[in-house]
Amino acid sequence: MRHRPSDPFTARLRRVPRAQVVLGALALVFSVVLLWASWLVLTDRYMTALGNRASVRSTLYANAIESVLKTYTVASALLAQDRLLLSALTGAPSEQTLLTLGGVQSTTGALSISLYTATGTPVADTQSIDRQINHGVAPYFQLALDQDVSVFATVAVSDTEQRFFFARRIQQSGTILGVVVIELDLAGLQDEWVSSADQVFVTNAEDLILLSSRAEWRYRSLSPFLDPLSVQGAGRFGLLPMLSLDPSNAGPQVAIDDEVFLRIDREVDFRGWTVTYLAPISEVRERVTGVLALEIMGMSLLVALGLYVISRRVARRSLQLQRESEELRALNVRLGSEIEERLRIEQSLQEAEESLEQSSRLAALGQMSAAVSHELNQPLAAMKTYLAGAQLLMKRNRPEEAMTSFQRIDDLITRMATITGQLKTFARKGTSELGEVDVRTCVSAALAIMAPQIGQSRIEIIRSMPDTPVMVRADSMRLEQVLINLLRNAADAMRSVPEPVITIEVFSGPNLARIQVRDAGPGFQGTAAKLFEPFFTTKAPGEGVGLGLAISAGIVRDLGGNLTARNAVDGGAVFEVSLPLIRAAGGTEP
Repeated sequence: MRHRPSDPFTARLRRVPRAQVVLGALALVFSVVLLWASWLVLTDRYMTALGNRASVRSTLYANAIESVLKTYTVASALLAQDRLLLSALTGAPSEQTLLTLGGVQSTTGALSISLYTATGTPVADTQSIDRQINHGVAPYFQLALDQDVSVFATVAVSDTEQRFFFARRIQQSGTILGVVVIELDLAGLQDEWVSSADQVFVTNAEDLILLSSRAEWRYRSLSPFLDPLSVQGAGRFGLLPMLSLDPSNAGPQVAIDDEVFLRIDREVDFRGWTVTYLAPISEVRERVTGVLALEIMGMSLLVALGLYVISRRVARRSLQLQRESEELRALNVRLGSEIEERLRIEQSLQEAEESLEQSSRLAALGQMSAAVSHELNQPLAAMKTYLAGAQLLMKRNRPEEAMTSFQRIDDLITRMATITGQLKTFARKGTSELGEVDVRTCVSAALAIMAPQIGQSRIEIIRSMPDTPVMVRADSMRLEQVLINLLRNAADAMRSVPEPVITIEVFSGPNLARIQVRDAGPGFQGTAAKLFEPFFTTKAPGEGVGLGLAISAGIVRDLGGNLTARNAVDGGAVFEVSLPLIRAAGGTEP
């Protein structure tokens, strides 16, 4: 047995010295180890640098907040000792009182300064009318009266706004005269954070975020055990989802909204406040990626140089390819003969496919011939019944009623011609035109055709249809043909049932019109799919050829719908026709 020669590239690869292969493998391993070590070293170095910078920035933010809070604390203490304010509380306030408060406000940057008597009566207030708050009824006002220290308070004005106050009592010779209230301006400090690229926020002792560089983080809780009602009327605060990750040498890491940060906390020397600075880890990744990209570029240049050397060496061995080209020419000759053989096989397959196609046409012709007799038996039986009735009516001298029977016979003859034409159309595949059809009309027409057979069998018909049209795009004659087949099968299935009942229901859903035909028979055995196979029947010989359901399923598919069958839970078979709605004008889904 002869083997095909390998392709030139594989042959050349086999002739590469083993030493070069080993050297290349070692170079690849060295490159991977170098990149991995570089990633570890650079990540550790840049993380350390990021941690140092974050530590410095968090310290600066903490110092800034402490400075502002201490400024307001000192200011409240000095105002509590101001003689002018003492005079305003013991006597009548003067314009100088408001000027003094305004001067302190301008110096400290406070939003407002208010002066109240010990009973909560306002004496002087620098805040505008639209922002005025009655501090005399606030809890921190009473705390200031009870304690000889500056009382700090946070007041939630809304779900998205809080105000900060310092309250200090004013007393003289042990007598409490009033309270001075300073509203802090921490919004300006927060606006500076927003304008910067830093991610920073301040939490109180209850882990509630009071200040933040990101608006969506403000007034949210870090701790799931925070009592949301502990802050004065602030309502419930959502948790900020901070997923703790493995800490690095630079400090703990957290993930917020799929973004990883290095977290640095700095305690503020004020009522358990903490400044949290978040440094994005993505900066470290970008810098590490940049350095690794340079290393990979350098390695790529070395690989390119090595490939150039190898190509020069391959060029010197080009003479050896001449012998390989001879082998290739011989291989091409063999491939040519194989291609010719394959073409002959494909021609034979094509002839076999044409024979199968001809056989399929003959089988379809036989199926249509059997369908003609199957579909015309029903109108002929109905015509026989109507003709007998007309003869009886003529004998009884009731010609008008007899003319009605003759008219129905004429309609049946027209319908037989239409069925024959539709079978021809079905054989030609696609010459019939579709239009807008009311499903209810088709159901009524099918029941009218089947009325004689149903009457002879004493079958009770239960019909349920919507009051409004159920419009589909179909051929009314072909749809009636499907319904007649289903009604006839239902009648045949109940020959041994003492009280036969056929239930036909029409439903109009959001997108589909559904017609259900249900009998009270014993149901069917086996799978539903087998019922729709051509020439499959459960009837006795001579009662059917097994084409009705197969043709009906084909008609429904041509109309863009589906015909299914199932056994009902309480007995009987249910056949359902589903068609796309043109518009859902009425009806309901069961």
